[in-house]
Amino acid sequence: MYSAIYENVLFPLYEKMLRRRNTLSYRRELERSQWLPAEDLKKVQWQKVKRLLSHAYENVPFYRERFDAIGLHPQDIQDPQDFQKIPFLTKEDIRNNQDKLLALNYRNRKKYNQTTGGSTGTPLFFKHDHDNYEYRAAGVKRAYGWAGYRDGEKTLFIWGAPVTKQPFFKKFKHDLDEALKRHVIFNTFYFDETMMEKCLRYLNRAHPAHIIAYTMPLFNFAKYLRQKKQRVHSPRSIIAAAEKLYPYQRELIESVFGCKVFETYGCREVSSIAAECEKHQGMHVNMETIYMEIVKGGECPPQGELGEVVLTDLTNYCMPFIRYKNDDIGAFSERRCECGRGLELVKEIEGRILNTIKTPEGKLIPGEFFIYWFMGFDEIKQFQVRQDSLEEITVTMVPGRTLAESRKKSLLDVIRKIMGDKVRVDFRFVDNIPLTCSGKFQVVISNVPVDFKNN
Repeated sequence: MYSAIYENVLFPLYEKMLRRRNTLSYRRELERSQWLPAEDLKKVQWQKVKRLLSHAYENVPFYRERFDAIGLHPQDIQDPQDFQKIPFLTKEDIRNNQDKLLALNYRNRKKYNQTTGGSTGTPLFFKHDHDNYEYRAAGVKRAYGWAGYRDGEKTLFIWGAPVTKQPFFKKFKHDLDEALKRHVIFNTFYFDETMMEKCLRYLNRAHPAHIIAYTMPLFNFAKYLRQKKQRVHSPRSIIAAAEKLYPYQRELIESVFGCKVFETYGCREVSSIAAECEKHQGMHVNMETIYMEIVKGGECPPQGELGEVVLTDLTNYCMPFIRYKNDDIGAFSERRCECGRGLELVKEIEGRILNTIKTPEGKLIPGEFFIYWFMGFDEIKQFQVRQDSLEEITVTMVPGRTLAESRKKSLLDVIRKIMGDKVRVDFRFVDNIPLTCSGKFQVVISNVPVDFKNN
């Protein structure tokens, strides 16, 4: 009952009447368009691409200079093949051209400032406009809706939250908003065993309908519950966000909580990108707001083959991101989802390019290798692999109990077998491994560039 009141009365009153936002109408628009045939959706998407390109050329100095430098005009771009002639937008481009990337006709309008630490921990600052904010919110709500989520239903969040003192009014407004939505947040920065016990008590007392969580803290929570053999309330769905969800993690989480897990994919620069629906056959791309490419060696590989993720935000006219490389790799699916939605389907997001280890011989080792290999070492509570040069990797570990020399040798032997004898492996044992500035945990970090052209 409360959920219906929130969705139909409280939220529309606040969002439409008080804030004058279009989130609700954009949500209805997205709910309708997802059922269009794939070809019709591609036409809608392409028209948005064309409008964005014209706007960028006319109003954004960075793109005017970039297009003129290669002798390209938006009118020359008639199909996706022409679109590929536009150079990629990199993080370095954004850092070095903040002012030039800002649209001239948006300079006096209200803008939202954003930053992301990314996988390197180096801040990236950018802006987006009011309309883009509303489309972002609508896209997230649609994606969560595929998992059965509704605003106003009790929902447990295992999420990153501020650890410093916030201004009173800002905190009051945030807390009131979360209370009206019936959200309870457990901060990943403090998600130790004591916090897990509190989280368990809340689950069994309040019986929330959904859990929305960062993948790694959620997985650790599930491991904790299994090891302690604790009885736990089973929500209707769990939404895993912010980090890749591996099959072994999905299996454990679903076993412990007794419900389906829905994987989502996004990044702060463009918000929600793709998410699983009720069929769990891949992640549907938010085609109406995102133009997504998979690129390998400058070209689009066959469906199903991994490549670099390239994104164009179709609704941010304030600071357009056109053909932006976000340092992820992934693959489109070769199949169509049985749900009937016309939206493109992503088969997998393999992870960050920075999470791929490169050997002196040029072989690329997916970060998944370390994850799957370390799974067999229950003496290790947590680990992180870092590569700063081709010749050396550092493995930092938080031990659960003593790691015998024979087990350590086994670990080293397999790493050397995969990496080669030229690579030095430095084992370090610590009490804890810090999270990133956004509250996420990075398992594999590489500062050695990866080039897909010859792989």
